[in-house]
Amino acid sequence: MNGLDLLARALAVPDFTPAVTPVEEHDGILVKREDAWSRGGASGAKARALFTVAGGASGIVSAGARISPQLERAAIVAHALGIPSRLHTGWGADTAETALAAAAEAEVLRHCPGRLSVIRARYRTDAEHLSGRGWACVPYGMEHPVYLEQVADQAAQLPSHVRRIVVPVGSGITLAAILRGLARASSRTPVLGVRVGGDPTPVLDRYAPGWHARATLVTTTAAFGDSVPNRLGALALDPHYEAKTLPFLSSGDLLWAVGVRASALRP
Repeated sequence: MNGLDLLARALAVPDFTPAVTPVEEHDGILVKREDAWSRGGASGAKARALFTVAGGASGIVSAGARISPQLERAAIVAHALGIPSRLHTGWGADTAETALAAAAEAEVLRHCPGRLSVIRARYRTDAEHLSGRGWACVPYGMEHPVYLEQVADQAAQLPSHVRRIVVPVGSGITLAAILRGLARASSRTPVLGVRVGGDPTPVLDRYAPGWHARATLVTTTAAFGDSVPNRLGALALDPHYEAKTLPFLSSGDLLWAVGVRASALRP
């Protein structure tokens, strides 16, 4: 599927912007539907934060791996706001995410070598230049205070009867925010983080000190780039993130669904 088709699929999702995203039951599992939040074709908790950060901005500069949905979300948010976007990623063939971003008129900047350290360094240089010109700067992994606060606020309002929270863990920023919100609500609900990418402990140490006492980390057997079966009943999950938590879920758990990329949406 080409970028324009993916963009059309994303834009077909109706706007849904509740102050508190719903908790639903799917196939015996509770799901915190942060993924259901949608505006202008951009869906999920990170899109919500991007709209907040970019409101009134001259443009958006961000970064992500070639398969990172952050690329497409930043591009679609900029498209919806009528502002430019510059997205830093690694060198290589188009992915669904880079193709959609380009279709949304983002400037996709591919760096070689495509190591994470290189992508982050190129992003930082660009952000330092553009921040003074009114651009919204959103780093790799959505490590931004707005995202932290918004997710913490959602976690603080979870139902009290939840047995356990299960969350996919990439950079660790979502898990850190959830732990902050639970602490704010004086909740002792157990938390299981399923690692789907690199080492999240630096981010957890920075934003959720003492996290070892509140959360357990396990690691999926699937590689970061692997796409896995992504259905929970009738609900489509992101095949690179949330779907990798499925083997770890038990009845009564709450799955924290951050978002779902356009290529995983039903046409």
